[in-house]
Amino acid sequence: MTGEVVERAFAVSDLASKTRIAAELDRARLGTDALLAPLSDEELRRQVSPLQSPLVWDYAHIAYFEELWLLRTLDGVGPLAEAHDDLYDAFRHARDERAGLPILEPAAARAYAADVRERVLETLDRVELDGDDPLRRDGFVFGMVLQHELQHSETMLQTLQLRDEPYPLPDRDGVTANGKGDVFVSAGSFTVGTSTEPWAYDNERQAHELELQSFRIDGEPVTNARFLEFVQHGGYDDERLWTPTGWAWRQAEAVTLPLHWGRSGEGMTRMRLGHREPLPADEPVRHVSWYEADAFARWAGARLPTEHEWEASARRGALQLAGAVWEWTSSHFLPYPGFRAFPYAEYSAVFFGDAYRVLRGGSWATDPLVARTTFRNWDLPQRRQIFSGFRCAHDA
Repeated sequence: MTGEVVERAFAVSDLASKTRIAAELDRARLGTDALLAPLSDEELRRQVSPLQSPLVWDYAHIAYFEELWLLRTLDGVGPLAEAHDDLYDAFRHARDERAGLPILEPAAARAYAADVRERVLETLDRVELDGDDPLRRDGFVFGMVLQHELQHSETMLQTLQLRDEPYPLPDRDGVTANGKGDVFVSAGSFTVGTSTEPWAYDNERQAHELELQSFRIDGEPVTNARFLEFVQHGGYDDERLWTPTGWAWRQAEAVTLPLHWGRSGEGMTRMRLGHREPLPADEPVRHVSWYEADAFARWAGARLPTEHEWEASARRGALQLAGAVWEWTSSHFLPYPGFRAFPYAEYSAVFFGDAYRVLRGGSWATDPLVARTTFRNWDLPQRRQIFSGFRCAHDA
């Protein structure tokens, strides 16, 4: 996933191919199963953090979402289990409540997911993926379900990162800096969003033109070495660098380092999936909040880019290290002109407003099918369990 712009894994014309959809569904499930394979049933049931669900809840929720949209909504069949509407609807119970619910045991969750998938493949074989129905056209509803599973795989990796116990390290989950400096982007009209991407979410639509002033943007995310300079120069102690809410958050949480960093006699370290290791100087800093990113930018005499500046730069091929970390922007999560909630309001519309900040790009844990240039991620500005970093921008 390195490179200047992350593109789709396959062509638009392939999306409506039933064979390709089935293969992508299978790929996602194999990845989910492999992710959880090293864990015991006890670990799957465990509530690691109030910010995250038990892993077995995530697994069954993936199957429930698939059943809801591909069997019940698309194919008109009844629910496989009435209780699942309460247990696995993400809006019924907060994450820190889910371990106390009568959720499925790991073996039952696997059996449920396998049953749903078998029925889904039969449905895929029967349904038409064209016509006027926007759920069916270009296989959109299958793409939505597929992306949902891939996104939850990243969520489960966030949970695994919060554990103290060692988990098998991936072959490579960091991208080293290449020393590229900042990039000048001249003023002009830029297209933001999409009206043609068949599997894009509602918040990515519609494509529209924006006038942007000239700006400069870092060619790569801020590295651990650069962020360490901020720490060593008292960045966490200088109230002038923080917004009032950011300063209050930092004091209340006693935050003095990025999440998972630590000090040792030999220098700074980090915890990665339960393994303590020397801090890699030339990898992008990760697990920082929006407040930390914004404070660093102020310290550096810069600012965070807007999400529109980020996308304009990506479309121009100006950004490096895509796929290393999600990147905080200065933008609040707001609807685009002409926004229409589809196929359900709870995906985007309920989160619009000033509470959430937008992240762009995609992390090492984000599947390329999700990490497209127009994809908009969002979270609360204090969140650090996500694989989040940032780059800086300057007016020009």
